[in-house]
Amino acid sequence: MLTREEDIDAHALSARGWTISAIARHLGRDRKTIRAYLNGDRQPGFRACTTPDPFEPFAIYCAARLAEDPHLWATTLYDELLELGYGFSYPTLTRQLRIRSLRPACEPCRPATGRAVAVIEHPPGEETQWDWVDLPDPPAHWGWGRCAHLLVGALSHSSRWRGRLCPSMDQPHLIDALDRVTRALGGCTDVWRFDRMATVINPGTGRVQASFAAVAKHYGVQVRACPPRRGNRKGVVEKANHVAAQRFWRTLPDDVTPEQAQQVLDTWCAKRGDTRLRPTSDGKASVVTVAAAEPLRPAPAAPFPATLSVTRVVSAQALVSFRGNRYSVAPELAGATVTVTLRLGAGHLDIATETGTVIARHTLAPEGAAMVRDHGHVLALEHAAITAATSARPHRSKQRIPPGPAARAAADTLRTRTSGSPTTPGAARRSSSISPATPRQPPPAPPRPRPPRPTNNTPEKGKPSDSNKNHHRHRRDDPDNRYQASLYQQLRGHLATLKLHAAAEALPRVLDQATAEDLTPTATLERLFGIEVSATEARRLVAPLRLATHPGHPGGLRLRHRPRRRPQAHQRAGDLPLHRIRHQCPAHRSTRPRQNPPRRRAGTQSRRGYRTYFTTAADLAARCHRAAIEGRWATTMRFFNGPSLLVIDELGYLPLPAEAASALFQVVSQRYLKTSIVLTSNRGVASWGEVLGDTTVAAALLDRLLHRSVVLTLEGDSYRLRDHQARTDTLRQATTGTRQPLR
Repeated sequence: MLTREEDIDAHALSARGWTISAIARHLGRDRKTIRAYLNGDRQPGFRACTTPDPFEPFAIYCAARLAEDPHLWATTLYDELLELGYGFSYPTLTRQLRIRSLRPACEPCRPATGRAVAVIEHPPGEETQWDWVDLPDPPAHWGWGRCAHLLVGALSHSSRWRGRLCPSMDQPHLIDALDRVTRALGGCTDVWRFDRMATVINPGTGRVQASFAAVAKHYGVQVRACPPRRGNRKGVVEKANHVAAQRFWRTLPDDVTPEQAQQVLDTWCAKRGDTRLRPTSDGKASVVTVAAAEPLRPAPAAPFPATLSVTRVVSAQALVSFRGNRYSVAPELAGATVTVTLRLGAGHLDIATETGTVIARHTLAPEGAAMVRDHGHVLALEHAAITAATSARPHRSKQRIPPGPAARAAADTLRTRTSGSPTTPGAARRSSSISPATPRQPPPAPPRPRPPRPTNNTPEKGKPSDSNKNHHRHRRDDPDNRYQASLYQQLRGHLATLKLHAAAEALPRVLDQATAEDLTPTATLERLFGIEVSATEARRLVAPLRLATHPGHPGGLRLRHRPRRRPQAHQRAGDLPLHRIRHQCPAHRSTRPRQNPPRRRAGTQSRRGYRTYFTTAADLAARCHRAAIEGRWATTMRFFNGPSLLVIDELGYLPLPAEAASALFQVVSQRYLKTSIVLTSNRGVASWGEVLGDTTVAAALLDRLLHRSVVLTLEGDSYRLRDHQARTDTLRQATTGTRQPLR
């Protein structure tokens, strides 16, 4: 076999007029070999097989099966080939499938990335593209939950776009946003194109929803849905979505209201978005100029009469907030949950209770900081406030207020019930006029029974004394003791029914302690349930610690140490609360016994009740590779996305296979901005491209890790070298009498 360099030399020497024999002597090859390469019978770098190809008989069957089912697993194909007499291994089969390119590409499943892209011409006034954008982490005082929604509408010809912030993506909010954006764009086009959203297009049939058909008729437009898996069909609105997320939402401050945020978006679209330059047949023109030339039909005089409902909580001032305004209700509804209902196009809104009873109707005010109050509500609120207030002087702390007639009458009733003899009013008055020096004492409470104290006259084992016999006979025959024993058994049964097993086991001990220490009932219950709470906490910590799979310390190494004095602002990594941690990447990891941040972090968060999981980079890659082969990729990704803290150790210690970088990127991407990761490596971030074998994947991985991360650099000897040095010093001290090395 000739190499490519030798093949080049042979052709060059032949072109100079050298004979085949001269070329063979010059290159040290056989003349038949030189002649075959010069004639093109053989290719350089490929050795001709001298024996028949053993896989050739099975190649035709593999090609036919994979043409029928491009997604057929190689393991399934391997099982079929074994029944047909295939005698080679599974890796040989997969290698032959790759070398011969027997698996065809499935065109319906191919992503849009990498395909040929054609520019679609959009005539003026023809199409408006619509799409929802999910905007995460809205300000908490909006009360919109974890995500706000922005409906973006863009004119396909001029690229002019507008957006509307909504708390929900249901159909009433969609219709309201469609009407507002259409009027902001200047009118209606002939076609509205949607991205197969469920409120417009039926996901099962791909046809327009019956509830949205009336909306399309009201605005006089045709509805078109993007073909499935053709996201680039509406590229104009997709670009507007990206711009809205990066240039509007990313820099929005926290102290704005939804109405102020909407005003910020409208101002940006007018000042920045409409001033962009677009290429036209007459040169470059701004977006607003191109949009002004589009023949848009005017929007209907009134929006489609959809009914929009939102839930609100009445404030202490009996006001309900809606779209920047506050509407009054009856003062007795303060703190209640009500439903605000607005029919689009109507000039009023209704406020109803949870049962649907309308309690107020107000004229709809323009969006802003207005307060709409009903005169009757104002009077009722003022009356309630005045009634609750008083002009009387507050009581002094040392003022004397003796019992009144009502209290004295109630006291006489209690005395009659206690003594059994009625007391005349005169006697009651006389008794109430007794000098304070001799106050009436309440009747003494019955003495609390106590267990008998042990005496020194301890009887011989197995022979109780007469006094003990009498005592036990008295306790056994006493009805109160039988009643107490019955209560004790019932209490044990109640604790067992409530599954308070620790409290049931500790009940006799706690009762004995209460009798010996003379505890109050409250203190006794606190001690009993404290035991149950401690047992519950211990059980609660077992599951997270078992799931975390924390590695044990080799050789029984204990990581206890005396912490160094540090400023209070710099807390240790393991003591930080989990909500303040996103990613940590300890670089140049040190295994000193005094510092082990990943293991310490995982243990601390597990004891706090968070789900943690500890693994190594090699184990993670092997597990993902096995999941891909067995068809459990989605399940494995959900498993790694579940723990609140994922610790990936020893990245860069061992060589990783080719698919390890992709698996690690998938895990980090799934957990990005959602949960926390601690990742340790002995290589700096600049060398991760070499560690992962793919600089592109390494750059994308670092982009997500370093976005919100804390990088810790640890230096020093490992605990193994420290132990070895200590043993060496001890041996040298015992043999030479000094710890200094010999020179």
